[in-house]
Amino acid sequence: MTEHDTFPKLLVHQYGKWPDNVAMRKKDFGIWKEYTWKDSYENVRYLSQCFLELGLQRGDKVAIIGENEPQWFWAEFAAMVVGAVSVGIYTDMVPEQVEYLFNHSESVLAVAHDQEQVDKFLEIRDRIPQLKRIIYWDPKGLRNYDDPILLSYEAALDLGRSYEKSHPHVFEEIVARGNAEDIAALFYTSGTSGEPKAGMVSHRTLISSGESLLELNELTNRDNLFSYLPAAWIGEAWATGAHVTGAVILNFAEEPETVQEDMREIGPTVASYGPRQWEDMARTIQVRISEASAINKMLYRIALKIGYKRVDIIEKKARGNPLWDILIKLADTLVLYPLRENFGLRRCRVATTGSAAMSVDTFRFWSALGLRLKQIYGSTEAGLVAGHRSGEIYFETLGNIVSGAEVKISDEQEIMVSGPQIFCGYFKNEAKTRETIENGWVHTGDAGFVDKRGHLVFLDRLSDLSTLANGTKYAPQYIEGRLRFSPFIKDAMSLGEKRDYIAVIIIIDYANVGKWAEDHHINYTTFTDLSQKQEVAGLIAQDIRRVNEGFPSETKVKKFVLLHKEFDPDEEELTRTRKIRRGFMEERYSNLVEAIYRGDPGVDIETQVKYRDGRKATMKTHINIWTPEEGTG
Repeated sequence: MTEHDTFPKLLVHQYGKWPDNVAMRKKDFGIWKEYTWKDSYENVRYLSQCFLELGLQRGDKVAIIGENEPQWFWAEFAAMVVGAVSVGIYTDMVPEQVEYLFNHSESVLAVAHDQEQVDKFLEIRDRIPQLKRIIYWDPKGLRNYDDPILLSYEAALDLGRSYEKSHPHVFEEIVARGNAEDIAALFYTSGTSGEPKAGMVSHRTLISSGESLLELNELTNRDNLFSYLPAAWIGEAWATGAHVTGAVILNFAEEPETVQEDMREIGPTVASYGPRQWEDMARTIQVRISEASAINKMLYRIALKIGYKRVDIIEKKARGNPLWDILIKLADTLVLYPLRENFGLRRCRVATTGSAAMSVDTFRFWSALGLRLKQIYGSTEAGLVAGHRSGEIYFETLGNIVSGAEVKISDEQEIMVSGPQIFCGYFKNEAKTRETIENGWVHTGDAGFVDKRGHLVFLDRLSDLSTLANGTKYAPQYIEGRLRFSPFIKDAMSLGEKRDYIAVIIIIDYANVGKWAEDHHINYTTFTDLSQKQEVAGLIAQDIRRVNEGFPSETKVKKFVLLHKEFDPDEEELTRTRKIRRGFMEERYSNLVEAIYRGDPGVDIETQVKYRDGRKATMKTHINIWTPEEGTG
């Protein structure tokens, strides 16, 4: 590891190396504002001394909630300077969830983005008595708030400047005091099977994973990374590690709603999305192609056919044919490049995905478009473990094991990981820590193996690997990933554990199916109404039959339902990183599941809905149960 063994030391190093180079960009009011390493250094310097003035001590916790913006990361670094620990909170969490994380982490300071996030803390203030101050960086809507617990970001910097006058050189002293083994941050895990756990992550862990990201993708200070995934997620912390170790430039959207537009303007060289986002964009492209004029549709299909030929050539490592080379160049220039440009990917040379399984179909589709997606595999507990290197991308694998990491496969097929990148344990949960870390090896809970090329292959979560009543084993995520490649299927959850056959609960893509219904003169009023149309069931049945063609007879999907609503993290159906909470879902929809396997044609179900503002309501609806044969019940 580098001699600069903490994030703050690396920040000081980058500032000393090239103070006037661009470190970050943020779009505000339609204009891109650049922040140099000097800007980052000064913000962190004065904010950290503000924290000292407010009484923050080594080991204290600072909760940060807000969209990805420079101030989020400056607050994180400032906490680390003091020797405190940053605690990221997801922006869409309701006050009760914020309360749980704030109290569980024993945080004492809050740094919040705007009025919406400040209001959450004010609402729960009486239940978090340890809260000292709330620092906010966007003053819109807060100018008339006169609560003394509030402190604007600019006022916080002024406080830090004043503190420095009476405490010269304190910044340098406390930065030097930090070391690689200090806990840098708490990351709350997905919580697919209960309350989220707080993973303790050291500077060693973050820097090791950041260096691996640089090495896998050959990133330099000339690369632009679009920071879009939640800052409270460990994967974004690895990107921050690449930023501070390799001076990769971070770029931030003006608003979450303007991400695509802002990406088109910046044209980042590095794009990182979760599988759901790549699948969503693939669906959008497929729908646009289907809606194009006859001539354009023909051009798209010819170009994609050529693109898939390019994929086959690359996969087989075949020698290029001069004619095919010319056709590929023409298809890319005239058709495929403009498609990539629509999503801000015109300059993208590194595109990554991770956090969940993605179907081979989606990988091949993007590769046909000229974008070779790379898998990145890791977790809060294991750190960054594996990833694809250029020239060694195989869609069915997770890539090579990164330098320094060690992987072994247990007798139960569990992937176990050791190395400098693993976490330090769970905060306030020694029993779970002992269960997860055994003799220096992290139990990932994932099933997989290492192939003859040295690539790691993921099968499924050990807890999710399922067995039919006749003993046939299958991987739910593989089935779900194949289904989500359809432009009309937004999400899916397979059923079948100890049952006679596999069934799936499907969420339609409302925008795409709605457009299809309008084009076919099918009237509907709501998501629920549209989802239960027989014509829509027939549409989805076509995709299920397509997927079934690639499965053995025992693992073909025999029945399906179209749920009346989307899966929702606010209702605890998904984690914040959009992973399905299977146990919860099967219990919540137990009446629906039992009706499917009883052979009923449909069932009335009631579900309790929890809105983001905390309100609850009960929905009652009739769900039809279909077979893939022409979508008939």
